[in-house]
Amino acid sequence: MKNKSVLSMVMLFSLCCGSLWNTGCDNGSPSDASDKTQTVTKIQGKTMGTFYAIKVVGGYKGGEDGLRNLAESCFKEIVDKISTFDKHAELYRLNEHFSTEPYEISDGLSKIIQDTVYIGHRIENATDITVGPLVNLWGFGKDKRLEKAPSDEEVSATLKYVGLDKFELRFDNGKSYLIKSDPQVQIDLATVGEGLGADAVAKKLLFEGYQNFMVNVAGASRSYGVNDKGYKWKVGIEDPTSPAPKVFAPVCTLDKAVATAGSYRNFFKDDTTGKVYSHAIDPKTGYPVSHHTLSVTVIAESAYEADALDTGLLVLGADKALLWGRENNYAVATIELVDGKTVFRYTDTFKPFLDCGAKTN
Repeated sequence: MKNKSVLSMVMLFSLCCGSLWNTGCDNGSPSDASDKTQTVTKIQGKTMGTFYAIKVVGGYKGGEDGLRNLAESCFKEIVDKISTFDKHAELYRLNEHFSTEPYEISDGLSKIIQDTVYIGHRIENATDITVGPLVNLWGFGKDKRLEKAPSDEEVSATLKYVGLDKFELRFDNGKSYLIKSDPQVQIDLATVGEGLGADAVAKKLLFEGYQNFMVNVAGASRSYGVNDKGYKWKVGIEDPTSPAPKVFAPVCTLDKAVATAGSYRNFFKDDTTGKVYSHAIDPKTGYPVSHHTLSVTVIAESAYEADALDTGLLVLGADKALLWGRENNYAVATIELVDGKTVFRYTDTFKPFLDCGAKTN
């Protein structure tokens, strides 16, 4: 389901008994009284065109099969709403509604759209759920990749269907309707799919009484409590300059959600000019971003919010992303390539999440 060009395919590695990387993690003091490694139920698999990994400390009552059933049930609910690939999904059917007549949508889909638009407005409309046609035009969508960049005329023509003002939500007699300004307008919620998935599984586990677990859905992570050795969970931001998966910086999650968006894994090279184009498309200009920001990491209360923010902040670039984080009291970190070297910067509110050894309570 996932449009890999819009969503971060950057990995958040789980450190300290994580699903993707193990580092021993002996620093700091345990935050509980247990001196022994506890039983862990862990699973991994694929969903929404990417991977997921889940760990439940103390063991899940239904074992691996039970945990997998829980996770995939949560993921299915999301896919059934927001997939642009599954013909039976609600959003797919909406996009196939080539009309400017009101189209009834569920309250669940309406809320996701409302919330994502609100977040987009907060960051200069850089997170734009109508950007799909541009993503496809540049060869990063469901259509095949390009060998040559689209013309200026093609970009201008496609921009007519892009913008948060190209549709409206209307509510009447307890029902929600979406109205397109042009039949060709498309809605794409892939940029929040990972976060929605991580939150859905975490919410279910909390409801069932589990207090120590980690849920990773590719670039989005949601965790609570401690790992099986009694340490606070950690994830690792991927090194954007390493050809093989490698941790650039460890992050202590502290019961928060972490999401990372990156521009360095997904790109295409124009065979005629040799120019390389990033998959991060600026919805205002219609062109891939040209700045040197490689990744943006956001820590928030929910994986959905962090996921909705990181993609747009990546489009804005490191300077604007960090400024926005400072002005709005968000934990934001960026990795840039400056004069051939990687530069790691972050807001003051991000710093406590880097002090994993000290933050154990």
